[in-house]
Amino acid sequence: MISNLHIKNIGIIDDISIDFNTGFNVLTGETGAGKTLIIDSLSIIAGGRFSKEMIRKGQDHSFVEMCLYLPQNENQIDGNIIVSREIYTNGRNLCKINGRLVTVSELKEFMKDIIDIHRSIR
Repeated sequence: MISNLHIKNIGIIDDISIDFNTGFNVLTGETGAGKTLIIDSLSIIAGGRFSKEMIRKGQDHSFVEMCLYLPQNENQIDGNIIVSREIYTNGRNLCKINGRLVTVSELKEFMKDIIDIHRSIR
């Protein structure tokens, strides 16, 4: 279960931390409030593609960090797993699971059963 999501320097998002509750969570807001950027951030932390144009104007990097509560997972520490991804304007990319550097492929493999995003086209 995702317990916390921290996003920094993505689109209009300067720095936000979202705590999720057990059960069903809903994101609501006006058009342009950043709901899609939150979903895009979930995709990024799951190992998805990232465009440098998504980095907040005037900043040199974006950062997404997630705290997962997965007590049965072999990577857990006190039931928690911290996953993060930093992306720089020069193309550099840092992915970590519990502070250990991993490749984007390893991040994607780890997250494949945790986050599943489906987008509808209207």
